[in-house]
Amino acid sequence: MKFFDSATVKSRSAAFTLVELLVVISIIALLIALLLPALASARAEALSVACASNERSMGQAMEQYVGTWHGFYPGNEMVNGKNKGTNDFCVWVPRLMTVMGLGSAHLFYCPARSLSMQYLGYMYPISTGTPPFGYGRGYVLAGFGYREGQEVLYLGNDWQATSGPQTSLPAFSYGYNDWGTLGVAPPAGDSSGGKGLGGDMIAWPGNGGYPQVRITAVVNPSQMIAITDRIDDATHGDSKYPFIYNSDPTRSNVALPISSIPGVVQWAEWPGAIHNNGSNVVWADGHVSYETQKNLVQVNPAQGGSQMNMNWNNDHQIHAPVTGYY
Repeated sequence: MKFFDSATVKSRSAAFTLVELLVVISIIALLIALLLPALASARAEALSVACASNERSMGQAMEQYVGTWHGFYPGNEMVNGKNKGTNDFCVWVPRLMTVMGLGSAHLFYCPARSLSMQYLGYMYPISTGTPPFGYGRGYVLAGFGYREGQEVLYLGNDWQATSGPQTSLPAFSYGYNDWGTLGVAPPAGDSSGGKGLGGDMIAWPGNGGYPQVRITAVVNPSQMIAITDRIDDATHGDSKYPFIYNSDPTRSNVALPISSIPGVVQWAEWPGAIHNNGSNVVWADGHVSYETQKNLVQVNPAQGGSQMNMNWNNDHQIHAPVTGYY
């Protein structure tokens, strides 16, 4: 008869068999498979909340800006500079930064986007040409362009970088409602500046732009779209599209066939589909809410888009695009 000492018995009883190990591994794998979608969903929700917080800061800044500048919204961009060329300068971002502070640049980056889209508060236009009058070469700080020579955020066109990081324009996280549902500009003879919150601003007398939009022109601020997440042109097919800081529900610009939503052709200035196929929206009264991209761009009254059409327009009326289509 063979006898086993107690140490041997304890050692064998403490060991796992191969079958037991496989069972444990299978259970762990099952738990991981069950938890990963929930973790991914929780992460996406956290990023959406962080983005909404950024936009809430923009909404508060917009309220302060309107109060500071005698009831005027910032407007989207300055066009052409003093020499009436084809240079475009985004102004809504640096104008809001004047009340948010120079350290606020990070708030113009949605954390759900690629790190390459981070806005650092400046660009690096490196050009062999002559910069427009009143603008320095090499860097752009947080000026806001109310007086000649004040710096604004430069984002391209004919003064395009020939070397360095600006040879292709970066994508930008957020877009400003410049023209409403008019798409491009007001109808001929209309000097109101469109139906959004200000498109091509007057940089100096005779420049052919439009005045900043007054708060009194906005009939229903709580139902007037001001800022949205926007589509990522650099990712979705057009890395040199210059208007990377606009938001527009019409189809009057560049179609982007590569889409983050299967089967949906997106357009170059559409609100984004970043958060669960939708976008956080800053309204003209400063509050923030979530809307699906599908709802935001359904502005065709014949297809049930009457309410959303009005939400893009400062007079809260239905308007068809001047060019392009719904």
